[in-house]
Amino acid sequence: MQPLSPVNVLLVEDEYINAWALANALKLHCNIRHAATKIEALYWIQRETFQFVLLDINLGQNREAGIEILPEIKRIQPDCRVFATTGYGTESDEARFLGMGFHAYHPKPVDEARIVYEIQNYTYTRNVA
Repeated sequence: MQPLSPVNVLLVEDEYINAWALANALKLHCNIRHAATKIEALYWIQRETFQFVLLDINLGQNREAGIEILPEIKRIQPDCRVFATTGYGTESDEARFLGMGFHAYHPKPVDEARIVYEIQNYTYTRNVA
């Protein structure tokens, strides 16, 4: 697969090391904004256009803040693909998150190469179609 022009990704992650690892994996392929809180994520969603959001389910003390802001992201940017990144790692968790409208599910520790592949594959498919 040939390299594509960078896409805009909002990385919503409150754990610094997780954000750093994902940002490093994506930086050659994507323009990245980082938000560590629900409020920061909504700030960026209202101001910039993103093709992807990597959304941590647990943000700080709020165990399901990612779930709470998913409908707002979809309302403001309906074409944006939202990937759940979470410590919830069972098959029933995956079915639950996909059933809520997340486009992909990535249990932690996330497979950065898989996320890069999914972004590139989706972007390539959209550009070819």
